Amino acid sequence: MSTVKALGYLAVRGPLAEWATFGPEVLGAQVAPSPEGEVRLRTDEKVHRIIIEDGPAAGPSSLVALGLEIVSDEALTGLVATLTYNGIEATEDPELAARRGVDRVVCFADSDGNGIEAYVGLPDADSPFVSPTGTTFLAGPLGVGHVFLFPRGTASEAAKFYENVLGLLLTDTISLASVGVAEEDAVFLHCNPRHHTVAMGTIPGPPPGLGHLMLEVADVSQVGKAMDRVRAKDEHVNITLGEHSNDLMLSFYVTTPSGFDIEYGCNGLLIDDATWKPGHHELLSNWGHHFQGAQA
Repeated sequence: MSTVKALGYLAVRGPLAEWATFGPEVLGAQVAPSPEGEVRLRTDEKVHRIIIEDGPAAGPSSLVALGLEIVSDEALTGLVATLTYNGIEATEDPELAARRGVDRVVCFADSDGNGIEAYVGLPDADSPFVSPTGTTFLAGPLGVGHVFLFPRGTASEAAKFYENVLGLLLTDTISLASVGVAEEDAVFLHCNPRHHTVAMGTIPGPPPGLGHLMLEVADVSQVGKAMDRVRAKDEHVNITLGEHSNDLMLSFYVTTPSGFDIEYGCNGLLIDDATWKPGHHELLSNWGHHFQGAQA
C-alpha cells in the first residue's frame, strides 16, 4: 500500500497577475483567499489545490513542491523514519504547515531534487466550489490531478524513489523511442484509482523539473469549451487534442504563465489494484497530440 493518498496540491512560482487571470478565465478554477505574495486556486471543495508563489516564468524549474497527501498522521510519522533510514533529510515545518493551511507538513526532496511537501489535514473551504466558467473538475479523493516530471537521469532511476520510498505502484510504461523523443520508456505510477499520479520521462531540451500538471474535467464538452477559451485568450497550445494510449485521456496541453504546461482533459482511465497488471505501450497516443513547439 502506498504511503501517498493523492497529489493534494501543487506549489509553483510564476507571475501572479497573469495567473490571477489565467486560472479562472482559462482553466475555470476559482481564485481562493491567498496570503500576500501568492495566488491560490481551487478546483473542488478543498481550500486550495494550486499555489502560485510570486516569481519569474521558469518553465520546468518553476516547481516549488509536490504537495503529497499522506494516508494518515501515523503514516506521516512513519514516512519521516523511512526517509531518515534511507539517508534523506526530512524536516517537519510547523510554520509552513500554518501557511499551507494543513495540520502537518514534512519537507524533503526526491532523487532529482524536486521539492516534496508530504502533509496531512488539508481542510475543505467554508464555501462550495464555484467555477467562473461552469467547469466541473474531477479531483476530490483522486487529488488535484497528475504531474509529469523531467528527470535529470533516466525515468526508471527517478521512479525508484517514488516506488521504494513512497510506495507508489507501477501502472505501465510507454516507449518514447517510437515517437523519436528518447530511447528509454516513460514510467507511470499510481497511488489511488487514477491511472497515474506521478509520471516521468526523459525529454531532450527542457531542464529537469515539472513538465505538466493534468487537470481532469467532467466531459468532452468541457474540454472543448476550454479550447475555445484558450483560443479566445490567444494562449499557446503546446500539444494539440489527442488520446493517450495508456490512460485513454482525451486532452490538449496549454502553456501556463509559469512556462510549464497544463494538460486539460477528460475520460481518464481508473484502475483497480486487485485486477490491474502493469503493461507496456509502444505508442504515446492513439491519435492526435501533435507537438506545436515553443511559444514564439
